[in-house]
Amino acid sequence: MPRPFAFALLALALAAPVRAADPDVAPEKLFPPTTQLYVRWDGVTAHNDAYKKSVWGPVMAGPTGDSIRALLARGPKLLGASVLADPLLDGKPPAELKANLADLKAAEKLVDLIADKGVIVAAEVREATPTIKGVGGAITGLFTGKLPGAAAVMPDAHLFVVVPDVGDKADVMFGSVRLLMKRTDYKVEAFTASGRKGFQVILPNDEGAPVPTYSAWWTEGKHFVFYFGTRKPEAVITEMTANTAKGGLTAHPLYTRCLKTGTFETVTRGFVDAAKVVTLAKSLAGPFVPGIKERIDGVGLGGLKAVVFSSGFDGKESRALYEFDVPGERKGVFKAIKNTPIGLADLPPMPPDVSRFSALRLDPSATYDASLSLVEFLTMNQEFGVEEGAKKDPAALVKARKEYLDREADKFLGVSIKDDLLPHLGDKFVTFQSPTEGLSVFGTVICVSLKDPAKVKAATDRIQRALEGIANSPIKVRKKVLKGVEIREFYARGFGVVTPSYAIVGDWLVVAAHPQAVQGVVLRAKGDLEKWKPDADTAKRLAKMPQDGCGLQFCNPKSVAQNLCCVGPLFLGTLALRNQFNENPETDFDPIDVSLVPNAHELSRHLFPNLTITRDNGKTISIEVNESFSLPLEVIGLEPLIILGSFAGLAF
Repeated sequence: MPRPFAFALLALALAAPVRAADPDVAPEKLFPPTTQLYVRWDGVTAHNDAYKKSVWGPVMAGPTGDSIRALLARGPKLLGASVLADPLLDGKPPAELKANLADLKAAEKLVDLIADKGVIVAAEVREATPTIKGVGGAITGLFTGKLPGAAAVMPDAHLFVVVPDVGDKADVMFGSVRLLMKRTDYKVEAFTASGRKGFQVILPNDEGAPVPTYSAWWTEGKHFVFYFGTRKPEAVITEMTANTAKGGLTAHPLYTRCLKTGTFETVTRGFVDAAKVVTLAKSLAGPFVPGIKERIDGVGLGGLKAVVFSSGFDGKESRALYEFDVPGERKGVFKAIKNTPIGLADLPPMPPDVSRFSALRLDPSATYDASLSLVEFLTMNQEFGVEEGAKKDPAALVKARKEYLDREADKFLGVSIKDDLLPHLGDKFVTFQSPTEGLSVFGTVICVSLKDPAKVKAATDRIQRALEGIANSPIKVRKKVLKGVEIREFYARGFGVVTPSYAIVGDWLVVAAHPQAVQGVVLRAKGDLEKWKPDADTAKRLAKMPQDGCGLQFCNPKSVAQNLCCVGPLFLGTLALRNQFNENPETDFDPIDVSLVPNAHELSRHLFPNLTITRDNGKTISIEVNESFSLPLEVIGLEPLIILGSFAGLAF
């Protein structure tokens, strides 16, 4: 090509107008095709009819909905009180006060806007990409003795939060973010890149941080974009333009898969490309953490290829489907799951008012091995004294440490766990709670099925004697006989408020924090007390769910909601009492509005039991959820911790 002609083409390229963002582009096309995490919630408006038919319809239409809306409305007002009052007290100019007031009014519309448009979260971590400058610096460093900085090997990470289709309501998002940033000491500055106008914050490096991080927000077509990561916003915008031309995330096979709605109306969907995440973790940490690959594989994460999920509504029910792809050889936690159906007939005798239970088929030996792998992983920085001869071979190192943990467990318990205990255990593992027999997590009962109760009893006798011999404080064991079943209760100063107790009841090993819960299992097994069985509606719902599940979970959210509503006023009252000691008597008295906590009966009357089935087809473990309302970790029950937190807050 003639040189003048080449220069002419270059000049035309530089003079060409910058490509503006396409206002009609789907937000998923903005993200790279290699995105590793994607979550989208469509908002309320797009599924308004489904919301109204679900349990949320009557809840939000009643007094509970009024309390929720009032609570959400207080957030911007509490934030705005400081951003308006502080500049006024500091003598800031009226223009700044006016701008703060405008941002506050925008923030008050934030919840409604997100409920209308929804929100998308996407993230990715990439290995450091070598550049010509970086390679040249590394080569030069070989001769000068100056090694390249840590930034040369640091991964490239980015996180996006997108509110789609905000259009001319983008000011609500800009104002809300500005209001939040005014609560920090970071400097916000405007930037322009490829025709986009936005704002950015260059976050200050912590001491020793190798690379700067950036936070920025702008509009891409009709979409509001908030970005946080290691790349400059200008580079991110340039890549978004390239992503749009290539179809972005829409070409990702996991994205196509999570669009399948199944038998319910999907409101939320997403995926985690676990194979890439795990591979990246091994690649980045491998040179610095010997044995990390073997440890990740040992706990089972090395075999996890993808997580795909969707949730939505089916009439009154909220539905969700979580799929964990684990093809090939399984290790760790995924090997522990045993693909054998479990049903109501396989459960131990539980109390009629059981609030939650979880039943799962587990292979005892694989579960124990997974536990050793997990403990070894969590204590990787701790020396056991067996590492010296195996440091050059990571696999041998991890194996030696696990064998050490196994020996120490046998020594501590006084039995060979693999020979004297595990072969005689069954494959059913059940936990349950009843509000009558124990306060939530303190009333948890653990039941393990048995193949040979006599041999398990002999092993527990030896374990008991071993624990008595090594205890730092005296342990008193009391043996009680109830209906021909021996219950053993352990008393020690170090046990605090609990009295660990256990018994072998038929083909079950039953363990609880107090003897009363064990007594209940004995009495129900003997027919003296009523056993739990599902009510008519729950039985019908269970009949419609898959019958080949290896896991079954039940939770009555009425119990959770009632407990939280009862604890709520106590918790808020504790906060109010503490604030009385810090209040300025010269200011207006503004107590915490305790009435925002809804009435327990009004809220719980809309709820019905949550049911979860776990299935395994050999390649994918799926968890199917049919529920009314749930909280994270609801099967554990965290209400007592809130009570204890309230009293602790009052004490301190």
